[in-house]
Amino acid sequence: MNDDQQPTIAEITREAHARCLAIGDGALEAVETLRAELEKNPALGRRAQSAVGGMKIYTTRIEGTGLRPTLTVTYVYDAPPPEPGLIRIALVSPVRFAGGGTEF
Repeated sequence: MNDDQQPTIAEITREAHARCLAIGDGALEAVETLRAELEKNPALGRRAQSAVGGMKIYTTRIEGTGLRPTLTVTYVYDAPPPEPGLIRIALVSPVRFAGGGTEF
């Protein structure tokens, strides 16, 4: 990052925050750790197709623990020139495996 370039800011939307609290078992802490990492590496994850022009949508996975299920996290990277821009973590979902998984 250049001295004159602003840092990337990542935030967790209210909806994603509420979803983390509903999932429980450390989901919010795991997503908060991801949020901090995204400020350093905004394009972390897999780029998803967007129905809206230049919107950059990514998904990534946070592996589960003994208590917390594996999570899929979807975020929007809004980086109009000049980058780096703003990241909004918009959706957090437990991964459901065939034949079982989460009760959520």
